[in-house]
Amino acid sequence: MTIAIGKVALRQLAPAEVRRAAPVPAPAAEVDPVEALRQRLSGRSAREHVVLDFLADDLREVREALGNIQRYVQGIERAVADPRLTPQQLVTLAQGGGPAEQLDYLGEMLTNTRRRLGQVAARM
Repeated sequence: MTIAIGKVALRQLAPAEVRRAAPVPAPAAEVDPVEALRQRLSGRSAREHVVLDFLADDLREVREALGNIQRYVQGIERAVADPRLTPQQLVTLAQGGGPAEQLDYLGEMLTNTRRRLGQVAARM
């Protein structure tokens, strides 16, 4: 579904489409924090490395969901800044649903991340 407001078009993503959106990349100059932890845990069993792989995946999914939510909010900001904005366009934005699925998914991924951190702590 695409909502056009002046020159700005907001598109509500389907849940499957949202998960395929480009992830928000980590700053290039930084060392991957999970890899840094993996190096500190070197010599441990393969099980610890699998947990770290899952942790890295969970963190990537959290960044991706946050990026989708951020883009949604930025789209609203652009729309309301448009001097030609009409009351009907505001109602359309309000009824558009927004990132509800992304918020649910973000909560799920944060729960997974906390669980993985506990698993890593228990193995240190």
